[in-house]
Amino acid sequence: MPRTYRLARRAEQMSETHGSIVRAALELIRTRGLRAATVPAIANAADVAQATVRNHFPDQAGLLDEVGAMILDDLAVPDTDIFDGLATTAERVTRLAHELVAFYGRGEDWWFVLTADPSMGPAFEQTTRMYEARFDELVKEAIRPMDDDPLVVAMVGSVVGPPLHYALIAKGFPPNVVAETSVAMLLPWLEARTTDATRIHTRSPGRPKRVPAKR
Repeated sequence: MPRTYRLARRAEQMSETHGSIVRAALELIRTRGLRAATVPAIANAADVAQATVRNHFPDQAGLLDEVGAMILDDLAVPDTDIFDGLATTAERVTRLAHELVAFYGRGEDWWFVLTADPSMGPAFEQTTRMYEARFDELVKEAIRPMDDDPLVVAMVGSVVGPPLHYALIAKGFPPNVVAETSVAMLLPWLEARTTDATRIHTRSPGRPKRVPAKR
């Protein structure tokens, strides 16, 4: 058997083992919480030796970073290509609201896992930063050309963000109603904000009115 083939096969096996360990840790955390993801439990779930887990992941932080990346990949976080072919801000904001509602639906189990355990926040800090960067990118792309207006960024991000979404879902409102409500809230406000900004930028300063001097 050629040496290059053996090396390639070993690399493939290592990659498969690596992925199995990450997947096993992910499922343990999802079903039983962060504390359940011990090295013995992960090794048992992945059907590998404990030493193999430690060899692939000498520290927990590295493992959790990969678990977080796998979660985001599994949930298919929307990318800016969702806006392809959409010319107006209204169209893009509408698409964003509906795409995020679908994404939140896919991630509902994880949302409750993450918010129920205070230790999850620090453990998945890098994953949170990755998600927030993508979310910010989506919002700014949706609201062009107002993406340099911090109030617009904050307003749109708040309305289409997870807290309001899950609060409405918890009240029994269906996802399509949540998306449509977000759009109904945002579009009139964005139109007014655009009008105000245009008025501010196009207003002619004119000549100052002369005030007669008092005699």
